[in-house]
Amino acid sequence: GKGGLLATDREDLYQRALVLRDHGRRPGDPMFYNAEVAYKYKMSSMQAALGLAQLERLEELIERKRRIFAWYKKELAGVKGVTLNYEAPGTRNTYWMNTVVLSEDYRLDKIQLMRLLSEHNIDSRPFFYPLSSLPAYRDLPQAEAARRRNAVSYRLSPRAINLPSSLLLTEEKVSCVCRVLKQILGVAA
Repeated sequence: GKGGLLATDREDLYQRALVLRDHGRRPGDPMFYNAEVAYKYKMSSMQAALGLAQLERLEELIERKRRIFAWYKKELAGVKGVTLNYEAPGTRNTYWMNTVVLSEDYRLDKIQLMRLLSEHNIDSRPFFYPLSSLPAYRDLPQAEAARRRNAVSYRLSPRAINLPSSLLLTEEKVSCVCRVLKQILGVAA
C-alpha cells in the first residue's frame, strides 16, 4: 500500500500516533508488550527520505496542481450542468484530483462516462463511493445511519469522476480531455 505522513502541532495527537503506528506498543517499550490493537504505520528510512523530498517541493507541486485545475476551469467554463471542484472562501484547494460532477440531466453515470472517455484513450477515475456503500462497511450497524446522514454523497457519487490529474499534464492535453468530454456531453466544443 501507499505510505502517508502525519503532521501535527498537537502533542496529544502526536503521542497517540506514536502508539497507533507501532502495533499499539507504547513508545520505548523494549518488551514488545502491545497495550491495544493498532497498526504498523512506521515509515522506512527510504519512505521518510522520499516524503521529505516531496515536502521540500510542496509549494511548487501545489502551484502546478492549481495551474492544471485552472486550465480545466477555463475549458469547461459555461458548460451547463458541469460542476468542478469547489474552493471555499478562506481555503486553498490543492486540487489533488480534478473532479467533474454532471447534472442528472445528462443521464450518464460515472461508469458510462469513464468508458466513453476510455474509448478516446483518456484515463479517469471514479469519484469516491460513500464508505457506507462499500461491501467492507455496508453491513456494519452504523452504515444505515451513515446512509441517511450522507444523502449528498449518495446523490453526487454516481455522477462524478476524477479527470486526468497528473503533474505531467500540459495545457494542450487538458484542452483535449475537455474537448472530448464536451463531445460526449453533446456540448459544442
